[in-house]
Amino acid sequence: MRMIITTRLFITSILSLALVACSAEQSNPTVDLIIINAKIFTSDADQPWAEALVVKDGKFAYVGDTSGLDAFKSTKTIDLEGRLLIPAMVDAHAHPGYVNVEKFGYVEGDAADELLASVKAYADAHPDEKWLRLCCWPTAMFVSGDQGPNRKTLDAILPDRLVWFESETAHDYWINSKAMAELGITRNTPDPRPGLAMFARDENGEPTGWLKEGAGVQYFAKHFALQDPDHIQLHKESVERTLQTISGHGVTALFDAGNKGFGDHTYRVISDLEKEGKLPVRYFGTYQIFTPERAKSAIAEVKRYRRDYGGELLQFRSVKLFMDGITANRSAAYSVPYVGDTKAGTTMLSVEETRDLLVNLHKAQLDLHVHSIGDLATTIVLDAVEEAHAIIGRENFYPRVTIAHLAYVKPSDVKRIADLGIIANFSPWWFGAEPGGVVKDLLGSKRFDNMYRARSVVNSGATYTFSSDEWWGGDMLATYINPFLGIQVGHTRQYPKDWWESDDDGVRAPMEERLSLEKLLVGYTQNGAYQLRLEDQLGSIKRGKLADFVVLDKDLFEADIYDIVHTKPKAVVMEGVIVRGELDE
Repeated sequence: MRMIITTRLFITSILSLALVACSAEQSNPTVDLIIINAKIFTSDADQPWAEALVVKDGKFAYVGDTSGLDAFKSTKTIDLEGRLLIPAMVDAHAHPGYVNVEKFGYVEGDAADELLASVKAYADAHPDEKWLRLCCWPTAMFVSGDQGPNRKTLDAILPDRLVWFESETAHDYWINSKAMAELGITRNTPDPRPGLAMFARDENGEPTGWLKEGAGVQYFAKHFALQDPDHIQLHKESVERTLQTISGHGVTALFDAGNKGFGDHTYRVISDLEKEGKLPVRYFGTYQIFTPERAKSAIAEVKRYRRDYGGELLQFRSVKLFMDGITANRSAAYSVPYVGDTKAGTTMLSVEETRDLLVNLHKAQLDLHVHSIGDLATTIVLDAVEEAHAIIGRENFYPRVTIAHLAYVKPSDVKRIADLGIIANFSPWWFGAEPGGVVKDLLGSKRFDNMYRARSVVNSGATYTFSSDEWWGGDMLATYINPFLGIQVGHTRQYPKDWWESDDDGVRAPMEERLSLEKLLVGYTQNGAYQLRLEDQLGSIKRGKLADFVVLDKDLFEADIYDIVHTKPKAVVMEGVIVRGELDE
């Protein structure tokens, strides 16, 4: 009996020691990384600032002050010596997959005759090209009122070549008569959407060779498909390089707002990059509606993209709708006519058509992302959401609806954006002061001086996100996709000083629409994550979320506001792994 009792006491002692050891291990768990002495902007409203964080298994295990670190131990502790650390960012409207999909011959000239001489010279130098794909003609040079570029002008210098001449805005196109015949465009060809996606016509109803918006875009994938192996390789390398640049700026997730009909080619490239381990961001694709007909196939196409190209990083959760065009070519939809005109533009879909699309998106569990420049386009979307809520019920309504650009919004609609739960997306690097030009002439001073009222939208309580909306490529690509450019211009409503056309270009009106740095960072982080349905995983530095964060080389809150654009991440971390730069130990 004594032996049994002694044995029991020995086993109990061993178990007690094991429990003590286990308890000690639980109270001082071994973690992957401890960061101390940092200035951490968390984007978490419950705890906006911190000085230390802990990473374990790719997630934040602790965020707070230094005293809370006693519960953790790690072989890797980094002292940031007061550097600013922010959540990794989200580019909520971009087109990186489109970089160098199109291949242009670039022409130039300060006057029309000089530009056309450059067109002729390019054609003579490239006699074997079936299509002369050229860029770019300035809007102000060829557009006046309802009148725009005419096929006869191109016919006079190139009657026997297929000419496709893109505008500087990439929202309208100029072709000659031979190209019209090749595409089958005649006076009987219907406009995909009169007043928006349309063929400009003369007084006799004949197409002039000026194609606006989707009327031109609808031909891209069929007639300008990528077939040359060298071009295909160039595009893939360009996309890979662009995504590495985006990652290097501190972005770990983005929304691709579409690729003008080249979706299959683009998403095949992104999918291949993921399979090759070369996709450095979470990438959310879409299907664009740039003619009304495409609304009928949008949901099925998003699901097909998901099946054919989807992966862990490349996902498809939304449809993109061009509700209107742009102001410069009068395809943006306003509630009041353009200056000197009786027309105000039209929208891609009516209230009823948009409502029905939303109901179908609800059934398919997909979101909607909308391009809207003019106030009428925004009003149509808001009315449609309101009607869809009435049918489905606000509390059960699935789609998260994002309205992008919001160049001009009726004051009465600002609060409706918040009330209806709409996400407002802005590209804040557009907010800089600029000469009036064609847009001011078309809108008048009152509307022009009340554009991009981002702070009013933010103050209304709406969820807001920020983006680059860049795809063009070229020497300025790295500048335009840099979120710190957006942060600087959103904060100052001025372009960087080396862009100024005078000693002082001034501040874009209204000056009171300048955004605080805190609001800008929240829009680029927590709110961007919400738009992509990642708010439980990303967007803020909070215990339990994925450890995506950026360490900066300067403190945005202390820096010269005209030097923010030059901010460089010292390190970009994605799920606890350094993907760009390095952390000093």
